[in-house]
Amino acid sequence: MAYTLEQIFEALGKADNGGAMVADLQSIISTARNEAAAYRVDRNKVLDALGIRESKDPEKSLLNMRTLMDEVSKLGNPESLGGQLTTLQNQVKELTDKYAASEEKAKAEHTKRIDTAMHSALQAALAKGNALNPDAFVKLLSDQVVVGDDDSLGMKSGDKTVSIEEGVNNWLAGNPWAVKNTAAGGAGSGSAGSPRKVYTTEDLKGMTPEQINAHWNEIKDSMKKG
Repeated sequence: MAYTLEQIFEALGKADNGGAMVADLQSIISTARNEAAAYRVDRNKVLDALGIRESKDPEKSLLNMRTLMDEVSKLGNPESLGGQLTTLQNQVKELTDKYAASEEKAKAEHTKRIDTAMHSALQAALAKGNALNPDAFVKLLSDQVVVGDDDSLGMKSGDKTVSIEEGVNNWLAGNPWAVKNTAAGGAGSGSAGSPRKVYTTEDLKGMTPEQINAHWNEIKDSMKKG
């Protein structure tokens, strides 16, 4: 199931500091959209200057133009034509470089927008599932997120892809140490033994599920502190 922005905003609004997170996300998305629009304008200016904006494959048209310039330069034309050809080659290179830079920036902004949506969806699902430390687990689970061709977000669960919320719930069910213990603890639950190890997110990435479950009390305490 793909999440819409409205659903992500609604889920974030229910979490702690949800209003602030929604405002930050809206600001990031607005900035990304404005920058992406500016990149498209620059790209179209480059293509208009070359007269290939309406081409079905602008990149191929650019390549063909550069190939033509190379072939013409081999014909041994007079010096004056050679100078004009050099100028034209430089112009084509400049426009080609601008086009490539614009495409690269657009790809970077797209990646940033997807990462922001993924982070928000994971954080909302973890908060709803009563996770101990949503921020830490977002980093742990981000590798399991799948991005569709339409930029929809899902999560790997076994051999299938499910919604972010379902994937997070499945992970929490299989890792009870990661869920807050809402039951009240007894007065004598502590011990005066050796200090317990403090686990970090990097430690968790290198541990097997069996190791995590065997040390989940210590991990739970670490998440509360961290």
